[in-house]
Amino acid sequence: MSTETVTILIPVYNGGDFLAHAIESALAQTWPAIEVLVIDDGSDDDGHTERVCRSFGSRIRYLRQENGGVAAALNTGVAAMTGRYLSWLSHDDLYDPRKVEVQMKALAAQPAPCVIFGGFATMSEDGTVLDEFKHDKSYRSDQSIWAVLEIRINGCTLLLERDLVLRHGGFDVGLPTTQDYELWWRLALHYPFVFVPGALVRHRIHAGQGSHERRHVEEGSLLWMEMLEWVPEETARAQSGSEMAFLLRARDFLRKTGFDNALQGADALIRRRAHKVQVGVVVSSRNSREAAVAKAELASSGLDLAFLFVDASPDQHVLLFAGSRAQERSDEVIGSPTTQQDLVARTLAELDAPILAFFPQDVSVATFWAAVGRLLRDPKLDGIAIPQTTGEPGVDPLGALSGLVVRRDALSTALTRAVETRSDFISSLGMSSRLDVVAA
Repeated sequence: MSTETVTILIPVYNGGDFLAHAIESALAQTWPAIEVLVIDDGSDDDGHTERVCRSFGSRIRYLRQENGGVAAALNTGVAAMTGRYLSWLSHDDLYDPRKVEVQMKALAAQPAPCVIFGGFATMSEDGTVLDEFKHDKSYRSDQSIWAVLEIRINGCTLLLERDLVLRHGGFDVGLPTTQDYELWWRLALHYPFVFVPGALVRHRIHAGQGSHERRHVEEGSLLWMEMLEWVPEETARAQSGSEMAFLLRARDFLRKTGFDNALQGADALIRRRAHKVQVGVVVSSRNSREAAVAKAELASSGLDLAFLFVDASPDQHVLLFAGSRAQERSDEVIGSPTTQQDLVARTLAELDAPILAFFPQDVSVATFWAAVGRLLRDPKLDGIAIPQTTGEPGVDPLGALSGLVVRRDALSTALTRAVETRSDFISSLGMSSRLDVVAA
């Protein structure tokens, strides 16, 4: 790999107390072609910040501008830098000497334009290391928007081509505390974010950081909602399997943050988009009135539901379809007793939804939604089994199917296996599918 120049941008405002250490760590890089560019964003600390910069002489470049915020300072640096690649270092953070070299080698191994990022360690105000942040194995570079949405990125760990920043409009000067994540989001919609292991950045925690302010929480919530609204449906499908799976994963993460407004917005989006998710529901019910109650309860989920009702009265097992619950037609009657295999075959014939659910009439919409959501979020999972503890033993015609939410393909495969091998259907389902048992 040719020795391309990497510019390390250090924006600063009244940061003289920590700045010298940051500059020294930038100058200590083992990569042979480094430019260190400090952008003073109108510091008014009686010249302290400027004196620190001037003390390094010609080893760094120093630019001063009127105060405009971090985004404006970074844009100034991007415009003035001479390197082909850039790396951003906050004035109060530190680089490991190998940071640029390790990441440039990783970048050279990629077949197409991308953004490199890595782990980092936190440190106290006096430089004592507190913790190290790594990424779990679930992260994939072809699902790069999750690096942004799940706040996996510390901006100072990034390394990328200057042209990528210019091509996508630079940093938004209207965002005082989230200007970095907003740009990473725009980039993540077009390029993979490739994770390089190792904590090559030390991030200092201290009282003066903007990310601790209430304004940051409010700005972060607003940005989160904008990001969710911006995601094209085809991108959501590519990243998570379906748009609903994407929204559910986003909501799961927001529950761990302080972005309460964004969490409420994600819930609203899920309710608005729920009609795109098709589920066929087989419900056991003792009479038409109770069937109507069960249907209304489950329909409140907002999902696109098709119903098949099985009569759970003691003397007969009759399929009651949603459009004609009040009258039983002879061609819809299943012989009594109904076998699970027969019920599955009729379900597959009558309901063409990609997800099928089997529940007693007293299932709650919360339990139903949770099971469907779990299945949507995990594309490797074939079904969810929720043990049923209510009802009289032996009365529910759903039998062992009761509480099962399963992908249509898995159900069809199990039925075919049971027929061909003349085996028990439930055993065939268990052997041919990946099922997860959860509490009701």
